[in-house]
Amino acid sequence: MLICAAVLLGCKRHDDAPARAHVPLPAGGAAVDESDAGADAGAGAFLVEDARRYDVRTWSFALDRYEMRVVDVGMSTALDAVLARSDAELVVNGGFFDPQGKPVGLVVSEGAVVSRLAPALSGGVVTWDGERAKLWESESFAMPDGARFAVQCRPRLVVDGAPNVKSDDGHRSERTALCLRDGGKAIDVVIVKGASGESPGPSLFALGRYLAQRGCEGALNLDGGPSTGVAWRESGAVRMLAPARPVRHAVSFRRRGA
Repeated sequence: MLICAAVLLGCKRHDDAPARAHVPLPAGGAAVDESDAGADAGAGAFLVEDARRYDVRTWSFALDRYEMRVVDVGMSTALDAVLARSDAELVVNGGFFDPQGKPVGLVVSEGAVVSRLAPALSGGVVTWDGERAKLWESESFAMPDGARFAVQCRPRLVVDGAPNVKSDDGHRSERTALCLRDGGKAIDVVIVKGASGESPGPSLFALGRYLAQRGCEGALNLDGGPSTGVAWRESGAVRMLAPARPVRHAVSFRRRGA
């Protein structure tokens, strides 16, 4: 079984202001705007599918103020420990791995290739060169000059601002996604979980439509289901939604110069 792990940080604010987490207004949901990058931005935001409501939490990060890395979680669920030792603001599950814990698909951290591209995996690759992030299709991917970060996963949920998943396969699960904005100068980290007593989460079809509606220019699905997890800093404390099963990697976003 393939599983994913990744970590991200960031926020979009004036240089002297604290990082900011927000949830843009989804169809049928309510907007939430918090003052801290680590703030729980989930309350009141939701995605609706099949008359079921799924809780959505979103953290938004400006990539001129944060650096992205891939951190080895060591096949653990302890994302809070990863957050602490990497001095990050937020970490989230990310790229696929095999039953032996070996990463599957491209992983690049601080310019070093941790795992090579897997063309047969298909899907997409998010890269970052220190300034902008970009979403590529896996089939035609060639490593761009200056890439400092990359993670391959599947599927691409949004391409050129439009939903990329064309039909509902009937599968419902918790979801993790990366949403590119502002020409790749900002990234949203999106976590979607089922509300109490309902199915675990939405289809990929519904998630792609939701992300396109909220303005994502490109979006990549990361490993969901039992791998979905995130840890972040909020008001001087560490908060975590732990993955249900161990993950290989986390993608960490740390404030530049920290």
